[in-house]
Amino acid sequence: MTETTAVGDATHRYLQALRDRPSRPIDWSAAPPTYQRYPTEGRIVLPWRSSEPTGRLLRDLLGLTRAYWVHPTDQAGQPTVGPPEVRLGRPAPSGGALYPIEAYLATAGPTAGLYHYDAAHHCLDQVRPGDHRAALTGLLAQRPVRLPELLLVLSAVFWRNGFKYGDFAYRLHCQETGVLTAQALALAEALDRALTVHLRFAQRKTEGLLGLDGVGEGALAILALAPPHNRHDTPSELPSYTDLLARPAAQAVPQPTPVSKLLPHLTALHRAAGKPTGTPATVRSPARPPQVRQPPVSLPKPQPRQLSEGVAHRASPPNGFLPAHTHLVTLATVLAAATAGYPGDLPGTHRTPATVTPYLLIRRVAGIPPGAYWYDAGTHALFRTGDADAPGLVARGPLQPNTRPALGECAAVLIPAGDPLAGVDAFGDRWYRVQQIEAGLLMHRATLAATAHGLTARIHSDGTNDTTDAALGLAGTRQRSLSFLTLGKPRPGCLRDAGSATA
Repeated sequence: MTETTAVGDATHRYLQALRDRPSRPIDWSAAPPTYQRYPTEGRIVLPWRSSEPTGRLLRDLLGLTRAYWVHPTDQAGQPTVGPPEVRLGRPAPSGGALYPIEAYLATAGPTAGLYHYDAAHHCLDQVRPGDHRAALTGLLAQRPVRLPELLLVLSAVFWRNGFKYGDFAYRLHCQETGVLTAQALALAEALDRALTVHLRFAQRKTEGLLGLDGVGEGALAILALAPPHNRHDTPSELPSYTDLLARPAAQAVPQPTPVSKLLPHLTALHRAAGKPTGTPATVRSPARPPQVRQPPVSLPKPQPRQLSEGVAHRASPPNGFLPAHTHLVTLATVLAAATAGYPGDLPGTHRTPATVTPYLLIRRVAGIPPGAYWYDAGTHALFRTGDADAPGLVARGPLQPNTRPALGECAAVLIPAGDPLAGVDAFGDRWYRVQQIEAGLLMHRATLAATAHGLTARIHSDGTNDTTDAALGLAGTRQRSLSFLTLGKPRPGCLRDAGSATA
């Protein structure tokens, strides 16, 4: 496929491909391994239990932290005949539990180098020796004031879930990057460290430094961990980008599957997102929905807890929820946490996510009538956009068998919405990725807050469709639902899966 040239063309083609994608059987024989491997020369074994921040951050971000029994169920989550099995899970949810996101680290100190995190063995495998921090920092659109102690590049192995979801996989890659970004922010806070999120960077140069081709695997985000205040490094003392690039980089074994022909629209969008763009002064804030029905519902004061408290117990329930009401203050706390500002390189993110607007379907929240609502983070209030039948209308849409019962039993559904083309002029085709990453970040922050307050949550990507948009009051506007998070009380004694349901 020839590379598109017009700004936004790849996004238009990608969105059209998702609308037109046919239903097809899944060829499970085409599934690649769920772990990336590199040569073990220069390997650093990380202690499993340690106060050292790098090991703790990686373990609770991508490590194999869970072993659990899973009893067989059907698509609706009902028990079926068959023996139980033991599965290994990771700390954050992933579409289909396929875990396409990899992590590369630029570290300092005596063993400074560029490393790949081997999640299966909790090790760092060296990609190239030498301190890469200054070189990577130089590729950021907004450089930190101080040289980071650690830079973490999140990349996607496209075929790892592309074999199952086709071109739709890129949407899942981006949202999962947002999920992991939210997890990293929560973990950094628990470690009393500052972490910044960089979604605007020189993509192709970053991939070149990592030894990635951008076709089988591509870079999506860079996270920078600030050093302690009593330590400073001078960037001029470190190797330059050109110096490092002249040194050979280790390659993954085997190499990720190139997807140019297998996933043409995904490939075209990722390539187009790598084109340089200007520096946007602002992000167009999502407009107040014209369908808002007054008066607003003022929410009670949140009772926040550290989001890291939700990491250990977060799980995605495969068998739905206990159909019980949730306290209004709990919902208010979850919404405040989901929409809180974060240290990012998009204009305005210090206040709230800049590219998405949160909507809700309320079913069982004490003190709020069922219906569809828009949440205004500025006033901490809900504005009604759909009547009491809105959840029922969504249930009549094209949902997977396990989504319909979850929708019927949950307390509420959080649905980030946004205009998939609003920022193309300022960001180019990278706008799609930026918006989907923020949607994933918002969803996972809500999940961690909900878990910390005794609830559970699960993403159902099939819930984003025209029927849902109509129920939320988005019909006739340019905004579309981007994701779909069911929230509710877990069933007592119910085993909960670590993956997430996706269409």
